[in-house]
Formats: sequence, structure tokens, C-alpha cells
Amino acid sequence: MVVQRYADVTTPSIETLVVDGLTVRACRPLGATRSPVLFVHGYFADATVFDEWLKLFAARGFPAYAVNLRGRAGSRPGTDLGRTSMRDFADDVSAVARSLGSPSIVGHSLGGLLAQMAAARGDASAAVLICPAPPRGIPLLTKRVILMQVKYLWPILRSRVVDPSLEDLRAIALNRVPVAEQGELLAQFVPDSGRAGRDISVGVPVDSARVLCPVLVIASDDDRFIPRRIVERIAARYRAPIRTLAGHAHMLPREPGWQDAAELVAAWLLERA
Repeated sequence: MVVQRYADVTTPSIETLVVDGLTVRACRPLGATRSPVLFVHGYFADATVFDEWLKLFAARGFPAYAVNLRGRAGSRPGTDLGRTSMRDFADDVSAVARSLGSPSIVGHSLGGLLAQMAAARGDASAAVLICPAPPRGIPLLTKRVILMQVKYLWPILRSRVVDPSLEDLRAIALNRVPVAEQGELLAQFVPDSGRAGRDISVGVPVDSARVLCPVLVIASDDDRFIPRRIVERIAARYRAPIRTLAGHAHMLPREPGWQDAAELVAAWLLERA
């Protein structure tokens, strides 16, 4: 496997690797004392969502990586993003995870479902699910999600790219992000796969009996996209501990106080070492 490296001029402590055609943001301590951690972003996002987490984990001795799923930030150029399935995205996670050995995988939202899929494939030594999308058998169709899906039903059904309005993203995901910071975050969001959105709506199968690694689940008490009651059912599916963070919503990795969540994850992973 050929790994290319080039410097990231905006955040010098973070470099970008290319692994099997996927761009991966990495922050690696000079003297790593812990096993690697792979972060997986959610729908409409890219790996930069976890930039501050990468720095925090590296400072604690973890080699920290965040994959850009195909169709964004230079990953797999030429991808027909609208037709990209959840299995395709899971293949991306598995490719990077296998290049790292068997890392802990931390996934947010759609990335949380991908972390479940990777764990069922045996590609994770531990899995942390942050406000995760649910697997088949746990419906996601809340009133807010149904109303949003109706607006974007055409690209979802036709496997086209879904390009949400900024107001919809503000309403469903950024309700705990300060207004002054929303513009910068919205500028980083990208269109995403209608096929993957349909997969999640129908339900992506994950064989919980094949998830043999430790699992931690994190919920937010003010999540308008994936409410706590759904996240609680996901935790029950894997017989996993759940931590509910007060004063947080769906974009927990970028909200004020994200450090508390990151420290919680780091401490839990250290307990597993």
C-alpha cells in the first residue's frame, strides 16, 4: 500500500494521508503510548469536524486519524456520490481501519452507524458511537426527520446528491452551536449521498452478535435529529453503557464543551487498554 503525505497549511499539527484513495487527516504524537483511534464523520460532514479531537487525542498519546468518506475532500475522485451506499462508506472505514491494524473507531451520526458496521466486520478493537444513526430494527423516523425527508425525497429515491438548505441544517443539527460560529461550520458541510440516506431510512442491517469489541454509546439531551430515546435503544442492542451529555445537541463534536465529550471517550478507551 502506498501512503502519500503532504502538509496541512491551516493546521500544521495535522497532516493529510492518502490511504487506498481516501484522504485521512492525522495527528500523531512523536512518542505514541496508546493504540490508534479512527474518527468517522457524519452525513453532510467531512473529517475536519474532528480536527480538535485529533489534537486532544494526540496530546494524550493516541495516534489519531479521521477519514474523509468517498466523494469529499479528495477521497476517491470520480465517485458518483448520489449512488454511494452505506456499504460503500463502510468499505472506506474498513480500508483505513485495516491499514491501522485494529483501531478504536469513534463515529458520529452516520459515522456511528458505520462504526457499528466496522465492528461487526471485526475491524475495531473498540467502538464509540456518538449520537449514532440506528441499525435496522430501530426506526429513525421522528416527526422532524420525516418532514425533512419529504423535502428531499426526490434525490433520496433517485440516488442523487442531497444538498440541504442551510436553514434546515441549522434547525435540525446546530441548535446548540452558537449563532456566531454556525456560519463557519455550515461552510464546511457538503452535499451527500441520496442512496445512503435511503439505506438508513430503510434500515442498514448490523448483526449485533458479531460485534465482539467493547462499545460505548453517547447521547445528547437536546438532539433534534437522533433523540436520546433512539440512542438508548442502540445502547441496549449492544448491551453497552450509555452516557447522556446535558446541554448538547446533534453536532456535539463541534459544540461548546466538546472537550468534556472527548475526555470521556479518551478515559473510556484508556480503561480498555
